[in-house]
Amino acid sequence: MSKIKITINDIEESLYSLDTEYREALARALMDLNYVSDSPLNLSLGTEKQQQELKKVYETPLKAKQVKEIISYISKKMKGDFQYGSFVNITSRYNSLADKMNKNMER
Repeated sequence: MSKIKITINDIEESLYSLDTEYREALARALMDLNYVSDSPLNLSLGTEKQQQELKKVYETPLKAKQVKEIISYISKKMKGDFQYGSFVNITSRYNSLADKMNKNMER
């Protein structure tokens, strides 16, 4: 079985079918959970070093725990939003993938 790799880029792309508030919640999660030193917008407009920091964070494969942590953060922030039902499908998919990642680690 091939190894499952999930990145911040993957999560962000999954959110494009929803309102921008979901991507903003992802950005807030990255700051509050200490994945980045500043807002992704500021880093993307910052120095070359800051842009590289952001690129690295967005492209590095996440651990199962990190996937669940980020998805849970967004879920808590967006609960009650009119598109939350659509987000639940995304949540289920990523939590399922994270569970599979954990099972692969146990082998």
